[in-house]
Amino acid sequence: AAPAALLTLAAACAVPTCLGFYKREYGVSYGYGLSILSAAGLVLRAEPTGIARAHALVHVCYGARLCAFLLWRELSVAKFRKLREKIERSAPQGSRLKRAPFIIQCGLLYWLMSLPVVASARGAAPAGLRGALAATACVGAWAGFALAAVGDAYKSFAKRRDPGKLVTGGPFVLFRHPNYQGEQLLWLSSWAVGLLHMNLGVASAATAFASLLGCAGIQFVLLRATTNLDARQAVQYGDDAAYRSWKAWRGPIAKAETGSKTDVSELYN
Repeated sequence: AAPAALLTLAAACAVPTCLGFYKREYGVSYGYGLSILSAAGLVLRAEPTGIARAHALVHVCYGARLCAFLLWRELSVAKFRKLREKIERSAPQGSRLKRAPFIIQCGLLYWLMSLPVVASARGAAPAGLRGALAATACVGAWAGFALAAVGDAYKSFAKRRDPGKLVTGGPFVLFRHPNYQGEQLLWLSSWAVGLLHMNLGVASAATAFASLLGCAGIQFVLLRATTNLDARQAVQYGDDAAYRSWKAWRGPIAKAETGSKTDVSELYN
């Protein structure tokens, strides 16, 4: 069977994102995970094989894992329920329709991020060097997924034991922000897998450019998140000997001013 049409995939991303009309934060948490899950699930219905199947599966697993993690944390950690309400209070006041531009932008981003999965399912399986590169990129996507999942789980349980302590164990020995850095690797690798399945046609060029916009968009969001978290840690733990001796890799860092006091990225810290 052929993969779902692009408009169907767009609807699969748009509908979950509309949760943002109920709670603004839901558009970038549950809406995010459900959009990625739904779009990749539609692609899997076409029964892709090989690398294309593994590619779609990592998107499905990412969306399911994120939603499960967010639900567990919302039900068990009061801090994040309070933060959600803080974000809700920062939303435009009045009619909830004022949230529509933000929600549309989110849905569009999730759709663009899902295009590489469509490309790998529709394209012929690459052979030779391209095939080896596509397989390597797919492994990179799964590695990024695993790093983000382990980072979220390790930090959440560590913070439950001691909410004020700087987390430097587990994956944080090597990576300062493994939950974000894992996602950065996942989405960059996913884009590469899709690109390596494309041919030289006009349609493929358009898909490559559109999916590049999606990859660049989520990389910007994650860059802002790591930057803001890095700045908050410097303020909170700057005098802590453990912080000063922490040698974990920071990754790319921009200017801290790119965020805000109610940045939704705080929900993934």
